[in-house]
Formats: sequence, structure tokens, C-alpha cells
Amino acid sequence: MKICYLLQGRDDFEKALQMADALGKEDYVVLGLNDTGWRDEATFVFARNSNVRVSTTTNFASLGDLSSIRSWLYQMKEATENFDFDYVINLTEFTMPALSREEILSKLASHLPNNLFTITGDSTDPKIKATIERYYTGTNAMQFAAKESYRKRHFFFSKIWRALGIKRKLDFTVYVGDPWFCLNFETAQILSEKFAFASEHFLLSWFPETYVIQTMWQQYASDHPRKDVCVVDQVMYKTIEPSIERVDYAQLLTAYQPLYQPPYDFIAEEIIEERKTLLDQLIERMKKK
Repeated sequence: MKICYLLQGRDDFEKALQMADALGKEDYVVLGLNDTGWRDEATFVFARNSNVRVSTTTNFASLGDLSSIRSWLYQMKEATENFDFDYVINLTEFTMPALSREEILSKLASHLPNNLFTITGDSTDPKIKATIERYYTGTNAMQFAAKESYRKRHFFFSKIWRALGIKRKLDFTVYVGDPWFCLNFETAQILSEKFAFASEHFLLSWFPETYVIQTMWQQYASDHPRKDVCVVDQVMYKTIEPSIERVDYAQLLTAYQPLYQPPYDFIAEEIIEERKTLLDQLIERMKKK
């Protein structure tokens, strides 16, 4: 059984490379990075690793606007065109495996070929409908993901636009749920070929990563069975704090994939110990002189 991970490195590019290295030991990874320099570095690092593909289709993915889900859809297209896998799973550098690879494969095998994602509501609910219909003019700005005050201000503006009759007009139901998905190859192939759907209908949307996949599945692949299982924070993967220390991050990756060997500078204690050793040697040499 093979997984293809759609990994987005949004803020900590070094950790994203380490995760791609660990995940790519026995599975596939399509890696997207929000930095040109680190993208070039990743291309060099994984040049000989046929399991890892560095995506150059999209240059930026951020929480809350269309860029994240659109990037995942582009990565999904690259995945289906380059790899043969059983499931495709979307992650960021701060959504980590909560179990070992063997344990995750065992859990996924019990669900195959079901698609694993949640639907918790839809636009027949007036509150959801109002949010879907509004245009949020600030979602493409860098401050949107970083500042709650900025989001609140543009949420307020969105109500004004809607009151003036400036709203999204959709002739289909929008389904909402968690932003994490686990899709079988056939479903991933269908949705990746329809990736323009997201841009056509959901530009300037409020957190579209929570409803684009659900809605596309209903539109194009509802005959493919679905399970209400979110793989993140419930079953197989977990979100972690961005402030996690390098040594702890490396240990989580090693627990998932024993074949992974973290680079020396990822093990903080060993760095300190090594530096002490070198310093001791230098002092000894100076004493001898």
C-alpha cells in the first residue's frame, strides 16, 4: 500500500524538507514551499529521490484564502500524473504523523477504497449560506492568516458588500467540513482534472479549504464512497505547535519512519555535545603550546 502526501511548507521550510525526507522513504511526496530559495534547495536535495517531487506549479499557500486548497489541487494533479498510489493525504509541516507508518497503513487499509473526509453541514443552513455568498476582499493579503483583527475587519466589510447586493451566486449546494482529506487514486484523479472549479466559484472566499473538496466530491465523484473520518487530530495525524524544538520534531518523524535519519543539525543536544568536544580539543592544543 502506498500513500502520496501533498505537503505544504508554509512557514518553516527547513522542517518541511525534513518531513518530506521522512515521508518519502517508502511513500510519495509532492512538496510545495512558500519560498523560492528553499524551493531551489529542495530541488537539489531531492534530485535523486524519485519518491519526492518539488512542486513549482504554485508559489504560495496560506491559511484561510483560496491559495491553500488551490495549491493542494495542483499538487494532487502532479501526484496523479507522476505516482501510483492508494491514497493521497494533504498535510502542512505542522501536521505530523501520530502513529508509525505501519500503524497508519493498517488503519487506512481497513477503509480502502473509501474516501476519508468529513461533511458537517451545507449551504442549506442560512448561516453557512451567508458566509459562502459573501466576498472577502482581504483574504489574499499576508495579514489575513496572521492577524485576527485584520480578519474581523474584512468580515465586517463583507457584510456591507452583501447588503449592497454584491454577493456570490451559486446554483449548487456547498458542503462544509474539516480541511483535511484522504482520497483514493480514482477520486484524486477526477478532482485534480476539475481543479479550475475552485477558482471559478470561490475566489475571495472565507477559509475555502473547509468546503472545496467536499463540494467537488459531491459535484464530480459522489458515486465514490465516503467515510466521515478526519485523519488529522482524530485518528492518524495531529497538529503541533510551530514552536516545537528541532530535536522533538526529528523524534516524531523517526517514530513514524524508522528508516529516517535526521541531519546532524536537527539534534540539538548532539550539536552542543559536538561543539564541546571540538572546543575541548582546541583548548588541549593551546595548552600544549
